[in-house]
Amino acid sequence: MFTSAKSAWYTVFVLAAATVLSYLDRGIIAVIVPSLKADLYLTDLEISLLQGLSFSFFFALAGLPIGRLADRWHRRNLIVLGVMMWSVTTILCGYAQNFGQLLIARMAVGIGEAALIPAAASIIADLFPAPSRGRPMSIIVAASSLGAAGASLLGGALLIYLTHNPEISPPFITHAAHWRATFVVFGLPGVAVSLLLMTISEPRRTQAAKAIAPSFFKFVKANGFALTCVYSSFALNFMVGYATALWSPTVLSRAYGVSPGQAGVRFGLILMVTNIAGGLLSGFIGDRLALRGVQGERLWLPLLAAPMMALGGLIMLRAQSATAYLTGYGIAGFSVGILISASYPLLFEMVPNTMRGQATAVYLIVGNIIGMGLGPLIVAILTQFVFRKEMMVYASVGVTTFVGAVASFLLIVLLWPKYIVLRGKIAADGE
Repeated sequence: MFTSAKSAWYTVFVLAAATVLSYLDRGIIAVIVPSLKADLYLTDLEISLLQGLSFSFFFALAGLPIGRLADRWHRRNLIVLGVMMWSVTTILCGYAQNFGQLLIARMAVGIGEAALIPAAASIIADLFPAPSRGRPMSIIVAASSLGAAGASLLGGALLIYLTHNPEISPPFITHAAHWRATFVVFGLPGVAVSLLLMTISEPRRTQAAKAIAPSFFKFVKANGFALTCVYSSFALNFMVGYATALWSPTVLSRAYGVSPGQAGVRFGLILMVTNIAGGLLSGFIGDRLALRGVQGERLWLPLLAAPMMALGGLIMLRAQSATAYLTGYGIAGFSVGILISASYPLLFEMVPNTMRGQATAVYLIVGNIIGMGLGPLIVAILTQFVFRKEMMVYASVGVTTFVGAVASFLLIVLLWPKYIVLRGKIAADGE
């Protein structure tokens, strides 16, 4: 049986706090690119690897085994271990002496963060009935947006502070660059979040998780086209989200002359408002459509949001000022919030509840390889090898956003009939 509403929502908000921290720690690197690049003599390609592929590849590598653990083991404790690991390794990023050491530390951050969303999504699915899952998952998505925005906003404010207080440095390091202190400061709150997580309880699973490994892969094989469409479509949304979030502070500094600290603050404010508004609105509307029994209710929001994202990409592509660029991002960021928030309840309706941890893990594997792995990398490749001007990075972000939005829209159109059939089959089996 589903637990009391008060207890369920308390659990959601504690998981949201962990989500905020995870996105703070993975996203802070975007704000410190100029300092990091100058201190370690890095290229744009190396920066993109640190921002994306180093994190996402090991996040993906750990994702499926951790997803299986989330379907079998104590999910809260799994999250606590993950928080401790990514917080410690974020601090270690501040002590890296070269590209290789920083790369290894970022890999470890990715492994730690792989524990959070599969376990959290599985917990939420056991706390709320199917028509009411959009709102709690929208809180988690809003928390991720808050964390990403906080990385930019708080990171920018911290850089401004450190610029005026250059004597501040992490313990055991003298005359440190600003990026080192930033990593250490952002890693420290993990202790408090770990203690907060210990106050929530592990909910009883709505079904026994038996024969998970073979049945999950058989299910994927039997429903490959539908799952490929949904995974790929929302992975493209991750690609746009990460490409814009990780490169936009650099765009503002490099293309429009905004200082790194001010760039972080300005972009963080826009990201926070647009992504959170889109995510919360998506959860509310999605649940209203589900309760009214509208056919294909979870797909209407992606179909409407993807064209908006494409429009935002076109505006960024042609932006001649920081204001124009941020306007384009505001439209795209609002759409990203809608799309990612809609993805989790949609996926829950397409898989049996004994497979949600693994299904979510696969979703995050694909999303992070394509999204965080390829999104920042594509921007760097377009800037370095196509436009061949560092100042044109804004156009690279615009192209990536537009192409990702169009491809995502086409995949959702292809998914529609398969989703209707598969959703009905899952419901008939007692989900």
